[in-house]
Amino acid sequence: MERLQLIRILLVADDPALARWLARVLEDAERGPMELAGAVGLGEQVSAVAARTCPDLIMVDIEAGGNAAIVRLSAQCEAPIVALAAECDAPARARAVRAGASGVVLKRDAPATLRKAFRTVKNSELWLDRVATAQLVKDLIGGGGVPRAIASTHIGPIANLTPRESDIVRALLSHSGASSRVLAAQLGISEQTLRNHFSSIYRKLRIPNRVGLVAYAARHCFDNAA
Repeated sequence: MERLQLIRILLVADDPALARWLARVLEDAERGPMELAGAVGLGEQVSAVAARTCPDLIMVDIEAGGNAAIVRLSAQCEAPIVALAAECDAPARARAVRAGASGVVLKRDAPATLRKAFRTVKNSELWLDRVATAQLVKDLIGGGGVPRAIASTHIGPIANLTPRESDIVRALLSHSGASSRVLAAQLGISEQTLRNHFSSIYRKLRIPNRVGLVAYAARHCFDNAA
């Protein structure tokens, strides 16, 4: 079986114990290697550390820095952000994503769940449960504004999409919390083909991820416009 690509994670937290905990989680990865690229405090020059270590993901402890740290990092760093929380209800998870995170995990999550979340976010997907995703879409449609990571991005016309890409956007809007596996099965294509389509859609619309695509489709009444 093909070995998955190494995923390197930069931890942004003020508690040194979190770095030791995350290192243990990553060392036990069964499906492909993962490693801790480094750990840096919230008050330090995170962007400089990220430029030096070139992580694939950045994990931010929002218990210490809140969403303000995510807002700052999403503007400074290219790597996707995963928010780490002790406890987090659906509205709080949605707020973290609106601040710029691509997913939210809990400190009590099982190591296997955490590693799955990292791989999902690394594949440019959103890691958020269905309740929190529904809350996010509700906020967007209700006028809450697009997530900060998308707010400064110019969005191109949906006329650039192929009919198949338009079908995929409609499917995503109808099942915004569904996994790639579920969406691919519904569309009758492989997960890899679905990822290829998403990459093309993101490029054409100048959208960074699924959150932006859901926000765009919801706000622009995609079914009527496409």
